[in-house]
Formats: sequence, structure tokens, C-alpha cells
Amino acid sequence: MPVGKIAFHSRRDGQGEIYLLTAEGETRITDDPKEDANPSVSPDGSKILFSSDRDGIAHIYQVNVDGSGLVRLTSDAAGDFSPRWSPDGKRIAFSRTGALYVMDSDGNNVQQLTEPKPESTAPLCEAGGFLGGWSPDGQKLTFYAASATRQQGQVCIVNVDGSGLTVVVSEPPGWHVEPAWSPDGEWIAYRSIRDGNHEIRIVKPDGTSDTNLTNSPATDIEPTWSPDGKWIVFSSDRTDAFDLYMMRPDGSEVTRLTNSAGKDSDPSWGP
Repeated sequence: MPVGKIAFHSRRDGQGEIYLLTAEGETRITDDPKEDANPSVSPDGSKILFSSDRDGIAHIYQVNVDGSGLVRLTSDAAGDFSPRWSPDGKRIAFSRTGALYVMDSDGNNVQQLTEPKPESTAPLCEAGGFLGGWSPDGQKLTFYAASATRQQGQVCIVNVDGSGLTVVVSEPPGWHVEPAWSPDGEWIAYRSIRDGNHEIRIVKPDGTSDTNLTNSPATDIEPTWSPDGKWIVFSSDRTDAFDLYMMRPDGSEVTRLTNSAGKDSDPSWGP
């Protein structure tokens, strides 16, 4: 495996936990009967954010990469999901009831960025949003907005002050989800469901040069980038269960990283 560490969600032990994959092997970071999910490795590689309902409602937690120092950062009754570190490690973006929020890394100064509209009638990118991640300059967020009624989702961008909403991918109508910005800012990787097939694609932030990378009959999901931008890691069921794979940004050199009977998914790659 290339240099760095990959945090991911796994059900290999019968419950949803956060694991860490390094060149030395795989380590379980959390151990709780409730669901721990949505990991995000800090820019310096020392901490992991995740969402957990261990206190009854999904909140955002922070833990050191060795599993010590667990801290709860949010406490809103609505529930918080998909935390993502800013590139400088000073802020955290997350999703709450379909709206996007940012806060300081200690959980203070919470600010709402978007206000979702009813999903059955919302314009493109204005239904409930699910966070993807930050642009490398820390000025924008990518996310996907979803409408279950119309069976569609769009890849979107918004400034961190809530302005400048931009539709990146909406065609063909359907599900375009799970966006992740490349470290050089040139590409957004995402999952697209077309003709019933789940593929990993990349697209320029202006919506051009949309390219399929996986071209596989398997279900390929949840792409994210290595810190140096030379790899994309994703989850796929191209074997008996969902495992983690990595590939080059042109779709070549596909390599299997994990091999477990439980579902390994939702990777985050840090230094």
C-alpha cells in the first residue's frame, strides 16, 4: 500500500466500527455496539472524525489514530453525519438534516451554510445535501443533493459562506453521488448510477471531461483520493463482499486492499 493511512467503516466483526489500514496491517479503532461510521482522517494524520449513535442520536466524535482520546464534538438533537476536516485542520464541515454546516475543530462556532428545500420539488442541488468534502484551498465544499421521490441526485459545489451554489453533474437524470475533490483541485471523483450500474467517474469542477474510470459490472462506491492525488480508493463488491480497492486516476492498476467477509466501505485516506 502507498504511504499513509486509510480509515474506513467495516462490519467484519458484526457491528459497524472504524478501522485503520496502514502498511503494517489493519487495526480496529472503535469498539462500541452502536454504529460508528463516516470516518475522516485529519490533514496531519493524527486524528479521525466519525459519526456515531452511541449516545442514542448520531453525533460527531474525534479520536486519536491509536483509538485514545475520544471526544464528542456535537450534541444537537437532529443528528450529525459525514464530518470532513478542512485542509488546514482548523474547521469541520458536516451534514445535519440535509443542511450543510461548518464549525471550528473543537466543535464551537457552528454555522449553517445551506437550507434544503422540499425534495420532491427542489431545483437542482437545492434538496437535502450530503457532504463530500473540501476544495484543497478550503474555500468551497462539494456535496450531493438527493431526491428520493424523483430518484435522482446531483453533484454540487457551494462556497463555505453558503454562496455560489453550482451544479456540477445532473445529467443524465439519475443518481450522481459521493463526490470527493482531488488534492490539486482539478478533478472531482464521484459515484454514478447509469443503466443500473454503479461506476466511479471523475469530472472537472466546471462539469466538463466527465470520464468513467471503473467500467465494471460490480457495484463501485465511495471514492476518495490519496493525499498526493496519485490514487483513488473506493469500495466494491467485485468479489463476494464489499472490500477496499485503489486505482490510478485514469482507472489503471486496480489493486485490492482488504479482504473480509464483512462490508468494508467509506474510506478516508490521510498522511
